[in-house]
Amino acid sequence: MRLIAELKRRKVIRTAVIYAAAAWLLLQVAELLLEMLAVPAWGLRLVFVLLVIGFPLALVLSWMHQITPEGIRREVDVSPAPAASAATDRAAAEPTPDRAAPAPILPTAQDPSIAVLPFANMSEDPANLHFADGLSEELLNLLSRTPGLRVVARTSSFAFRGRPVSATAIAQELRVAHLLEGSVRRSGNRIRITAQLVRGSDSSHVWSRSYDRDLTDIFAVQDEIAAAVVDELQVRLLGEGAPRSWPTDPVAYAHFLRARQHADLASKEGHERAIAELEAALGVDPRFGPAWATLGVLYFAGANNSLVDYDEGARRAREYSERALALSPDLAEPLSLLGYLDVLEGVDFDGGMRRLERARQLEPHNPRVLIRIANIAIRNGRLDDALRNCRQALRSDPLSALAHAVYGNACYYDGRYEEAEALRRKVLALSPGWLSGHYHVGKVLLARGDEAGALEEMQREPSEFWRLTGLAIVHHALGRSADSDSALEQLEAMTGSGTAYQLAQIHAFRGEIDAAFQCLERAGATHDAGMIFTHVDPLLANLRGDSRYGRFLARYGLQGGG
Repeated sequence: MRLIAELKRRKVIRTAVIYAAAAWLLLQVAELLLEMLAVPAWGLRLVFVLLVIGFPLALVLSWMHQITPEGIRREVDVSPAPAASAATDRAAAEPTPDRAAPAPILPTAQDPSIAVLPFANMSEDPANLHFADGLSEELLNLLSRTPGLRVVARTSSFAFRGRPVSATAIAQELRVAHLLEGSVRRSGNRIRITAQLVRGSDSSHVWSRSYDRDLTDIFAVQDEIAAAVVDELQVRLLGEGAPRSWPTDPVAYAHFLRARQHADLASKEGHERAIAELEAALGVDPRFGPAWATLGVLYFAGANNSLVDYDEGARRAREYSERALALSPDLAEPLSLLGYLDVLEGVDFDGGMRRLERARQLEPHNPRVLIRIANIAIRNGRLDDALRNCRQALRSDPLSALAHAVYGNACYYDGRYEEAEALRRKVLALSPGWLSGHYHVGKVLLARGDEAGALEEMQREPSEFWRLTGLAIVHHALGRSADSDSALEQLEAMTGSGTAYQLAQIHAFRGEIDAAFQCLERAGATHDAGMIFTHVDPLLANLRGDSRYGRFLARYGLQGGG
């Protein structure tokens, strides 16, 4: 199927049909002319043989060249159209075959760009897979801090593990000019790393090298590989040159790598294991800045999914991010999270925006930084800016569930429900266990008038917090007051400080205006993360005719600025 699709894209099939028709017509004309000119019979046979010889030549030329507005150009010099992304189109279409998915806006592979594929684990012990993955991710992180180089994020580049896909096809799907791949063999304290830089257009090797080192030299090897790649790509460096690894104890590093693997699961169990591994890493090396930064991100994610008490999670997110920045002021991840919290909690709007902008300058293609900026744009009433940043996040990480989730939210708040549904369904296609995934699909279906479909999605939601929130809303929409009351009572019984905004949504949707405002006040007092969506949330529509609503928005600076 992939071959047929590629033949169609390059217009080879169309060329074959046109050539056959033209050849048949030419033979008819030649037969008449040769007979009039009394040319022997071999003349017609010669014309036929020449046409047969020309047929494969025409197909080869069609495969290798395209007709463009600038004239005939080689295929490798023509950037594929966005719709040619088989992976993106397929993933978007599978969950909702009856609905048109939004066309992703993807960059061409003309710019300096690269994807770091997961290095193969050649060790006898399968447990060393996390070590090979960690090396790949560290190289990705190093390269992403190189000005002028676009690096596809881990979620997308690691999606090709174990898939029999050529380097050219991967480069086309991720819209990059180059790929970095390799292998790792570990034996005791010795490692052998082979790295290869591959040109995406034709799968040719640009650079290749092997490294035999002690395990304690792993960070130096990472720096050498990153510097060599930057040099081969001829990316203009600023400041002190290529970025460098953050050296730490090998034991702490192993804990850190396992933590990131658990965090990728986006589940309650994965969240708990990731925190345990990070705490173990910091027990070995308390000055390991990236571990503090990742721990802060995990606690904030846990707070927003009721995996930990909201106040406690937000407090720890700030504390650990500040520790990371104290060790290295130029870590984009904690810098952007602190900026986000500054705005969210009303601590310092202008200072928070400066932190977010600085994080974007440090890592302009970091999807998490772009997503936080998008959420703040929604908070400031600039949905166009939010959508633009979401698209940019998808350029950096085309197969990221998080980027699709936030993009789907932005479309939902903008009233683009069909796009929102396609994007939110793709979140589940990319990460089936995503907490709140089914809830958000159900919320969009409810907005589209499909109450039965919304109920089905809410019932499938694995998070009790999000499932009860959704059921309280949808049961009310279906006229099932007792079921709605039951879900609301269970949600109110949940301990923690992170339920106020969702309770406000439920009461507002049910028309219980006074109760909704009481919950909003609690959400505002605790700086609930949902507050940034108050002025665009369709579930709060029943509040907009009340004078208290405008005053509430003004008090929290939610009418277009801080």
